[in-house]
Amino acid sequence: MDTANLLQLIETAVAIEAKEGHLAHYLAERAQSKGASFGDEQRVEALELFEGYVRSVPKLLASALTSSVGTPVEALMAKVVRAAAAYWDEPDDLVPDSLGILGLLDDAYYSLRMLQLVSERLQAESGQALIAEDLSALDAVVRDILGEVADALDDLVILSLSNTPVDELIATLDEHAGSFRLASAETSFTGMSVEALVSERLSFAQPEDGALVDEIGEVLEALGRSLAEGFAAAGGFDLRAAVRGGSEALELVLRRAILSEGASDEAAEEIDEADLALAVSLLVGAVVQRAALGEAVDRELVVDCVQIVLEGVS
Repeated sequence: MDTANLLQLIETAVAIEAKEGHLAHYLAERAQSKGASFGDEQRVEALELFEGYVRSVPKLLASALTSSVGTPVEALMAKVVRAAAAYWDEPDDLVPDSLGILGLLDDAYYSLRMLQLVSERLQAESGQALIAEDLSALDAVVRDILGEVADALDDLVILSLSNTPVDELIATLDEHAGSFRLASAETSFTGMSVEALVSERLSFAQPEDGALVDEIGEVLEALGRSLAEGFAAAGGFDLRAAVRGGSEALELVLRRAILSEGASDEAAEEIDEADLALAVSLLVGAVVQRAALGEAVDRELVVDCVQIVLEGVS
């Protein structure tokens, strides 16, 4: 499917939302359940975010294709783009397109998730990226809206990636390193922090553990910065002390979160110390590995790791 067709689908979805308000109704119910205000201004601002999320798909696909034209990876990139857009052609996709913007969230999630995974690999292995922004905060909200559908889409993305020439794309980029550079495209949120926008406009729609993820993320990002500075220093860096400090700070956050779920005495008795220690080790270990390889501890990595570990601890 070419981007012109995607744009037409999106315009149709916008018109359906304006008439039927499927997504607006869902968000209003979500806000009401949280005791949050959801007047006309809040509704317009929230819908703008989701519309921007969906509109980012054709924009990023077109940018990936355009930046590869005339380069040795043009044909390979075309295959990646076709794979990322393939779900839009499904006649019976998991969420009906007749629901307007709400009905395109699954299509957009699939495409953006695939593009983000490809972009992350390109960044890690070739120093180039397809996407300039971090969409993880909005991804988390969309995942929560889609529920089990998001899990099915994740499986489809992994399956599709296994049949997409990403390895060949990276190898070709390495072979021709320095002769050209792919453009890192901006989404529809150019110049704005997606995380800040979600926090400001969609706080009522964020997953319940969003605040905990943010708090854990801050600890891990601080540890990552400390390790990066230490590894870059000429000498005198106490790795053990840095890891111990980060581990203790993280354990404190997790323990406090567990205790906040119920009466302190009862919750304290339910803390599985082995699980807690394992969660800390997994999260800190991921940061140490990234820092040791000289790679940045970015927000998306932190969110992904935290979500995986929280599912095992909760």
